[in-house]
Amino acid sequence: MLVKYWMKTDVPCIDVSASMQDAMRMLKETGAALLPVVKKGSLVGVITDTDLKRASASDATTLDVHELMYLISKIKARTVMSSPAVTVPPDFTLEETAARLLSHGISGAPVVDPKGNVVGIISQREIYRALTSLSGLEKRGIQLAMILEDKPGSIKEVTDVIRSKGARLVSILTSYDRVPEGYRRAYIRAYAVERKTLTEMIEELKQKAQILYVVDHKTDIREIIEEPDFDGRRVAEDKPSSLVQNGKIIFATDFSENSLSARDLALKYAKTLEADLHVVHVVDTRYDVYLGYAADVDSVRHKIGEMVESYMDETTKECKKVWGRVETHVLSGRPYEEIVRFAKKENAHLIVMGTHGWTGLTHALVGSIAENVLRKAPCPVLVARSQNGAG
Repeated sequence: MLVKYWMKTDVPCIDVSASMQDAMRMLKETGAALLPVVKKGSLVGVITDTDLKRASASDATTLDVHELMYLISKIKARTVMSSPAVTVPPDFTLEETAARLLSHGISGAPVVDPKGNVVGIISQREIYRALTSLSGLEKRGIQLAMILEDKPGSIKEVTDVIRSKGARLVSILTSYDRVPEGYRRAYIRAYAVERKTLTEMIEELKQKAQILYVVDHKTDIREIIEEPDFDGRRVAEDKPSSLVQNGKIIFATDFSENSLSARDLALKYAKTLEADLHVVHVVDTRYDVYLGYAADVDSVRHKIGEMVESYMDETTKECKKVWGRVETHVLSGRPYEEIVRFAKKENAHLIVMGTHGWTGLTHALVGSIAENVLRKAPCPVLVARSQNGAG
């Protein structure tokens, strides 16, 4: 999959003499991840949201909004831009592009042809779009993850089972990461699967491979069957034993209605196991970049803090009506990373959380906090569906 087939082409360039205000407007209007900056037609740098935030006067709290807007209208693109620009050619593969973006710690880059012309940009957004297409997510259906012996015919053995149930194969991805020598992981997506034969299919596949998980995208049902450790040993059988009496249970909440079912389940387990219940909320700092454009950043952050404190007090009050051993924690950062980090720090025995229930492209782009916690958590994770069935 080459960059030229997936890059965003309708992105204007901005001249070095243009103002920071022009750059902000163009980024907003185009929805692009970055703006190429040119001088006499030649690329000299790029401007991103991060560049604008870094150059903004968000810390100058003594400025009123009119003074702030006047200031950014005088700052030139040449002062704000990152230079030199990291670029990719149109005939790069998406894998090569992703590796280059990762190595430079950037989210996107201009696409430049052999003559030095900017012909588009490629960013994480376009790579995500390509990934959803390559994996066949639009077809919905099911995804199966498994560990196979690395031998001729091992893929055919499992695909024959899937086809025998009337299913249509959409994509097959394999990897040699996190498996012992002589094995590989396979991720198979199929559709037109009759739900009544799905259980039978999984049982037959277990005779051919070690099944890790099954995700039914049509019904949004996810079954984590087992996950090996880094030596390839099966460890799912050991996890239930970690639910001990007088342990620690984490209830991760975003204070939405979707989290109410999770709250009730967390309380049920805490009371049954006589465990300490830790109510955790993470303030997502990934959106701090937008606060850089606010006239009074400190005021906005203070209001957010007040709202979180109010919601946490209300949640704690409801929890203590059922179980008295409740502690609260407000963390900051990327939600799934902070939840996993807190669980490791506290040696938690169980994490209970809700899910937004996003599906389709929204789910693919935004991702699921619950899924990431499931993959990274040091203990069992219980994901509860919302009471209204949306989760």
